[in-house]
Amino acid sequence: MRLSKNLTVVLLSFGLAVGATSTADAKVTAKQIEKATTVSELMELGATKLTAGQFKQLVVGHPMTDASKSWNWIIDKDGTTSSASVDGSWKEDAQPWSMKGDAYCTKLKGKTACRDTYMVGKYLRMSDQADPAKLSTWTAVVGK
Repeated sequence: MRLSKNLTVVLLSFGLAVGATSTADAKVTAKQIEKATTVSELMELGATKLTAGQFKQLVVGHPMTDASKSWNWIIDKDGTTSSASVDGSWKEDAQPWSMKGDAYCTKLKGKTACRDTYMVGKYLRMSDQADPAKLSTWTAVVGK
């Protein structure tokens, strides 16, 4: 089944996160989403760039993990974010976050870093803080 990008945006706007097999190309897999290194590659897989409203509706308050379930993360409505490795090797509690336009922003080493956010089904990817045309190296699964 092929969905237009506009229909995908409408579905995401109503909080109906589409499964990876129901994206723009029904053959898209989690591995393809994880292997994408640039925003353009991810968009070709059917990703939607989230607006601030979509981000708050689809991501904020929803637990996240990676595909191997090695870490957990939540971006809370109270303006803080917390994450931790399952093995206990690292943990970050109550780190502040905000939105600047449609970008998700956090403070890293005293500087604010903002990233664009993209979803393909239940998978969240963010742009790289140093190069917004590239993607961060990790993929989050929203809603564990």
